[in-house]
Amino acid sequence: MTGSVPLWVKLAGVAAAVYCIAVFGTVYRYNQSILESASFAEITGGGFIYNYRIADIRAGITVGLVKPLPLGTRLIAEFESPQGGKIEVEKAVSHAKRNYSFETPSLSDVEAERTYAAVLHVIDAKTGEEIERHEKGLKSSVAPKAMPAKPLTIGPGYHVNPDVRPAPKG
Repeated sequence: MTGSVPLWVKLAGVAAAVYCIAVFGTVYRYNQSILESASFAEITGGGFIYNYRIADIRAGITVGLVKPLPLGTRLIAEFESPQGGKIEVEKAVSHAKRNYSFETPSLSDVEAERTYAAVLHVIDAKTGEEIERHEKGLKSSVAPKAMPAKPLTIGPGYHVNPDVRPAPKG
């Protein structure tokens, strides 16, 4: 009887294996059901970007993919412009990226404490139809008068702008 494994140890091993398979199977099915009901993308952040050094205001959002999208799917971010109208920024989905950032060109006339709409459209690669739509309100808490009239710095080295350099004292 030396070297043989008792029957109860074999049965315990089989029971543990069956239990593990049942638990992993249940968790897998649960995760699949959550993934099937989830949207493809979500807006994970956004707001206004103030760069006082170059006197620039932009709006932007960040987008995270929740589940994979077919190659060629387009993400279109639509921003409400303070001057009226819409600004669209488009990016194609890549399998190498899970996060995308969208930023407008320079804006002017941004009002403090006013909500501006940002809309994300997920566009199907084959049909060109909208698969999903997500919205976010962007609000600036900084008044545009806090932004300098001219850039404080110029050039790639952030050199002091001679147009705004204070006059020497004395």
